[in-house]
Formats: sequence, structure tokens, C-alpha cells
Amino acid sequence: MAEIYKVKYQILTPIHIGTGEDLTPFDYVIVDDNFHRVNADEIISSLSQEQLNKFYALIEQNNITSLRELIAGNFDEKRFSKYKVKVTKNVAEKYQWNLRNVNNQLLISPFVRVDGDFKPYIPGSSIKGAIRTAIIDRVAKDNPEMIKRITSNEKEYKSNTWEHKLLKAVRVDQKKKEEKVDISKDPFRALKISDVFVSNEVMRIGEVLNARVDERRNRLATVGIQMIKEVIAGEIITGGSVEFEGEMIIDDFLPKVEGVSMPLTKDFIIQSCNQFYSEEFKREQEFYEFATDMNETIDKMKSLLRVKQNECLVRVGRFSGVYAVTINARKPHNRKWGTTRNLFEGRYPMGWMKIKFVG
Repeated sequence: MAEIYKVKYQILTPIHIGTGEDLTPFDYVIVDDNFHRVNADEIISSLSQEQLNKFYALIEQNNITSLRELIAGNFDEKRFSKYKVKVTKNVAEKYQWNLRNVNNQLLISPFVRVDGDFKPYIPGSSIKGAIRTAIIDRVAKDNPEMIKRITSNEKEYKSNTWEHKLLKAVRVDQKKKEEKVDISKDPFRALKISDVFVSNEVMRIGEVLNARVDERRNRLATVGIQMIKEVIAGEIITGGSVEFEGEMIIDDFLPKVEGVSMPLTKDFIIQSCNQFYSEEFKREQEFYEFATDMNETIDKMKSLLRVKQNECLVRVGRFSGVYAVTINARKPHNRKWGTTRNLFEGRYPMGWMKIKFVG
């Protein structure tokens, strides 16, 4: 039978799960530190004939910056705002300073949302992927001889089939005399996780900065290009509870009937995730060891990341870091692997979330 669990997702640090597309100032306006998603066609349709003549003239001149200003200048929140999200002071200033700067596209990467009503959500597949990484890592540790064989074979090491071999989700191709992936035996077929819908009140738009530790100055140094992202803020920013409900289904009947290679249980998921992501947080602490300006943030995270019974940590979304999506068997044994990290507003590590099984 299937075990159906009610779960709560506690968002600890900023999470960004994007759509793969960017918004331009023709898709949004920023007013009074609030981002408003708009449909430029609706604004244009509301223009007077005189304004339309100006609009067409600007198109003929390819005057991008004046077209941006025209959209912003004719925005009316009650008529044209699809939804609004708070922006950081940094982003609000960049928008005002660069609206007439043709060299700054002012691109914003939106959070994934439902088509039509624009409700933001965390895809269940993102959470499932984080759980899968932790469990595969645990299985790998329980099979050191297989991992030794895999890592010594460059072709097999670089393939994607070795994870399925660990999970025994393979079949033998009798003609080619080799093992092939057999999805029907993948144990994660038995795990179903609902999408998690969140509210606009906890969404934020800010800049993600790539940072390295300057060990001579004992502080962070930011590098890289402008990246403005929409995130779920997380409790480390809001200072209050950021929790949303969802559902997780574990079908323990499926392995017995269809030959799925190994059963999954709630306890196995919790133990695997806490083991894997606790190690990941230790690596984060090591990385920021000599950055004194990160001490306060790391101390807050230590408190937020403590787990109780029936709780586990995961890390999801973009900018979670390569360690969080790579099992230990494939990681070089070097704490300096990766010399930079991505931080929301140059201060907050991204992607941390707690799963609470409540019923």
C-alpha cells in the first residue's frame, strides 16, 4: 500500500528555481521598491493616439531606453499589475539608474510560476532530485567495492548508468552482453512528491553575487556579472516563519509487485538526507572559515539547520553549489574544490530547506 505523508517545507535560505527565461523592462516595472509583472501590450493598448504616435516613432528610431520609459511612465498598478514582489534596495536603485542605459538590459530571472495565475511554486521534481542525490550517496558508501571499480573505469565513471547500477535498476542486453538502464526497476518510481505552492509575500528580487574568500583581508570579495533573480526569501532574511505544506507518497507496494530494486521508507529518506546535507553544510563552513564578514550568517544558519525528529535537510534550486548535487564518490578530496560561491545579495547561501513529516 502507499504511505501518504503530510509534510511541511521550511524555507531557510533564499531559493531560486527559474524558468530558463529572463524578463526585460518591457515585462515589468519597479515602483516604490516593488516589482510588478506586466503585459506591455495591455499598456500600449491603453495609450492615447498621441502617445501611440510617439510609441511608433520610438520604434522606428530603435530608441530602446525611451520605450522603456514609456512603458514605466504609463503603468497603473490597479490596471496592469499581474502580481508584485518586493525588490532589494540594490535592485531598485539599479533599475532607476539604468532604465536609460542601453548597455544594461536589466534582465531579471523569474521564479517558476503557474501559467495564467502566476502562483509561484517549488516543483516536486526539484525536491525529489535533492532526495535522490542523498540516497544515491548513501548507497554508494554502502558499496565501496563497486564505487572503486566505477571510479577506476573512466568510461563508466563518466556515464550516467553507474547510478542505476548502484540502485540495481539495470538489465542485461543479451545481444550486446552489457548492462542497460531499466527504469522500471528504479526505486524512485515509488516516490511521488507534490508541487509546493508559496505566497508572493515571501518572494524577493535581488542580486546574486559570485564571491570568493580573500584570505589576506579575511573577508569576501565579489566577482562576476550582474545576476538579478527572484527567490523565496527564507527565514534567514524574513526573520519569521516561512513554511508551506505539501504531500509525499511512498508506495511500498510497488517494489513487491513490479520488482523495483529497493524499497524506500520515510526513515531511510530522513537519515540519508541528514547525513548528506549535514556534510554539505560542514563544507560550507570550511569554505567561509577565513571570511569574518560571514560569521553572523553562518551562526544563523547553524541555528536554522538544526533538525528534530521526523525532520531532514535538503538543498534545492539553482546556486545550491556543485557539492550539493554531486555524490561523494565523484568528488575530489579537496576542500578547495570550487573557489567561489553564489550568494544572494552577496551575503546569503542559497537553496537550504527543511522537510518536516507531520502526518
